[in-house]
Amino acid sequence: MNYAIEGIYKNGKVELVETPVFHKPVEVLVVFLENKRKIIKLGGLFSDFTVDYEGLGQDLKELSRNSSAHILDESESGI
Repeated sequence: MNYAIEGIYKNGKVELVETPVFHKPVEVLVVFLENKRKIIKLGGLFSDFTVDYEGLGQDLKELSRNSSAHILDESESGI
């Protein structure tokens, strides 16, 4: 079974956001994602646009989960 979990790399260590369920040593694959950028100000055509930050955050989490699933699928198929 493959399992993906988010974490943050800081000071030479990876801090996981939740505790894995494994009780024996397992191989891991660490993928460093680009820094997330925060929208500070919208201008031009979008100056009157209201940003749904909660919905945007949920969309980004779903994209992250899908990306993790894709990486896991590739690792299983040997691509």
